[in-house]
Amino acid sequence: MTMTHSKILTLVGIASLSAAVGCKPKVASNQDMLAEYGGEKYSEDMVATDYETVEDQGDSIDPRTQAAIQDTISTVYVTDFEACLEKEMDRLENRWVAGTFAIEFTIEPSGMVSGAEMLQEDIEERRTLNDKGEYVSSGGATPRKAENFGACVEEKVYRWEFDPPPEVTYSHTYNGQIGEAW
Repeated sequence: MTMTHSKILTLVGIASLSAAVGCKPKVASNQDMLAEYGGEKYSEDMVATDYETVEDQGDSIDPRTQAAIQDTISTVYVTDFEACLEKEMDRLENRWVAGTFAIEFTIEPSGMVSGAEMLQEDIEERRTLNDKGEYVSSGGATPRKAENFGACVEEKVYRWEFDPPPEVTYSHTYNGQIGEAW
């Protein structure tokens, strides 16, 4: 069965008319919202803060600057960590030295570092010689610490410069891992 052109136009016209007359979605007005959230209901849902008791949190830096600082450490200054580890490997005469560390340092608005402190370090021999002269993960000599790693890193951090510099004096904590996987 085929529809004639006039029947199709009639159906389209009826559909348009019904859409124009009764199918409009109801849009809430300000008065509707006021009626719904007036009085006690509004007070129950409201969250209030006493801003006068909040302590000053200090100045902050742009998140993009913070990301640039982290990127500079990970791509440029990571060689300083490696150089300090190499010195300890040579001192201990062992290439199986690795571990984790955390250092906090202060960056001035000039971009220069004005303070550095090693917060945590666990850099030590991960494999040591056994009685047969083989490097083993367990059953060998007692692992020795990389005693000079922290001081070496702190010394190098004082020479770092960051561009873009932070907008205010900023303390940054870097958590790192260095050496071969154990």
